[in-house]
Amino acid sequence: MNNKLVVKLVFLPFFLAGLNSYGQNIPQFTQFVFNNFYNNAGATGISGKTTFQANIRSQYSGYTNDLYPGGENLSTVFSADLPFNKLKGGLGVYFSNNNYSQIQSKTEAVINYSYHKRLNSNLLGFGVGVGLNSLNLKYENYIARDSEDPLVSNLNQTLISPNLNAGVFLQNPIYQIGLSIKNITEAKYKKGTLGPITEGRTIYLNGKYDLGLGYNLDISPMLMLKSDLQQISTELGVLVNYKQNLWGGVNYRWSDAIGFMAGTSILQNKIKIGYAFDYVLIGVNAKSNTSHEVLLRYALNPIKIGKKTIIRTPRYNF
Repeated sequence: MNNKLVVKLVFLPFFLAGLNSYGQNIPQFTQFVFNNFYNNAGATGISGKTTFQANIRSQYSGYTNDLYPGGENLSTVFSADLPFNKLKGGLGVYFSNNNYSQIQSKTEAVINYSYHKRLNSNLLGFGVGVGLNSLNLKYENYIARDSEDPLVSNLNQTLISPNLNAGVFLQNPIYQIGLSIKNITEAKYKKGTLGPITEGRTIYLNGKYDLGLGYNLDISPMLMLKSDLQQISTELGVLVNYKQNLWGGVNYRWSDAIGFMAGTSILQNKIKIGYAFDYVLIGVNAKSNTSHEVLLRYALNPIKIGKKTIIRTPRYNF
C-alpha cells in the first residue's frame, strides 16, 4: 500500500473537521488512541500480544443541581485480547458499563474475532463482535410526572438485547487507521405494551501517524470521528512519546472540551498506566467542568498455540 496515499487518508478528516460538528451523548474516552480494541473489532489481537486492559472514566465529575444530585457519567471497560494463529487472527472479550444517570445505565458483554491479512509492512484486521446489551432502569430514583402511570414501576428493571459490531483496522509500523460500526442491529429493548426502546448505531473513524523526531522522541497526531448519522463528534489531538516509557498529549473535542493526557510504561512495556483530565469549554451551565480518566494495561508475549507466534516490534505498539 502506498504510504503517501495512506497519510493523505489519515489527515483528510483533519481538514473536514473544520466544518461545523456537534458533540453527541455517547460513551467516550479521551485516551482513545490506547483503546482500539473496544472501539473497533478489527483491532482484536492485532498488537501481537496478550493484553488485559481497564479503562475508567468519570465524566462531569461532581455534577449536581438542586433537584437531581449526582448526575456524573461513570464509564468502565474491562477487556482482554490476544492473537490466535489457528484462526488466522485474534480473539478477545470486553465488558463495559456506562452509568448515564441515576435512573439509567447500560452494560455490554461482547466477544470479538478478527481475521488478519498481511500486506507488505501493513497488517489488516477484519473483525466482528457479538454479545448482549443490558439496559438497566432504576425506578427507585425516577421522578414521574404522573404518579399513577402504569409503566412506572416501584422496582428496578433490566432489559436485554443482542448486539453486533464490525470493523476494519489497518496497522503499519508508523500509522494506523480504523473504521468501525457498533450496534449494527440497533439494540431494541421491549418495555410493556409500548414500542421498544431503540439504541442507534455509532460509526467510528480514527487515525494516528507517528513522526520520529530522533531515536528517543516520537510525536503522533491523532483523530477520532464518531457519528450516529445525524450528528458528528470530532476529536483532534497530539501525543508525544519519549523513549517509549513516558508520554503526554493534548486532545480537543469539538464544541465541548480540551483534554490533557500523561502516562508511563514500566517493566519493559509490560505495564502501561495513563491518566487524562478534561476541562469543559462549552455548555458549562449544563454540566460539570471536569472529567477524569484512568487507563491500566498489562501486556504479555502471545500465548503459544500451535505454530510459533511472530512477535512484532513494540516501538510503535500503542
